[in-house]
Amino acid sequence: MPIGTTSASTCMPEAQAVSKQQAQAAQASKLKKIEMYAAHLVNEAVAKEKTGRFGDAIVDYLQAADLLLLLAKGTQDYTPWKAFSDRAVACQQRVRILIAKRKLAEEAAEAAPAPSPQAAPQGLAKQDKV
Repeated sequence: MPIGTTSASTCMPEAQAVSKQQAQAAQASKLKKIEMYAAHLVNEAVAKEKTGRFGDAIVDYLQAADLLLLLAKGTQDYTPWKAFSDRAVACQQRVRILIAKRKLAEEAAEAAPAPSPQAAPQGLAKQDKV
């Protein structure tokens, strides 16, 4: 029996196991980065929503929901699947609310009477008299 034959056959399964573990760790790291990016998008959406930038907030919420659904699709366990799915649903519900808010704001802006063009010159005339 050659010496190299025995050692090669015993090293191969160990090398395959190590590389498989490394691949799983790399995959988990990628998934964690995606999850962190989705959380970042949600935080950005909240900040934009507070400043009244509903359109931008909607875009961020939708991107976060897409990422969370991809994460849910890629998991085999129920608990993380449920967590990702619930967070994606929450983002989608927030989008629906923001769309309604934006629509109400647009309708209110259309219904509000436009300021009369004579209002500005009257203000200027009062300053001229002083």
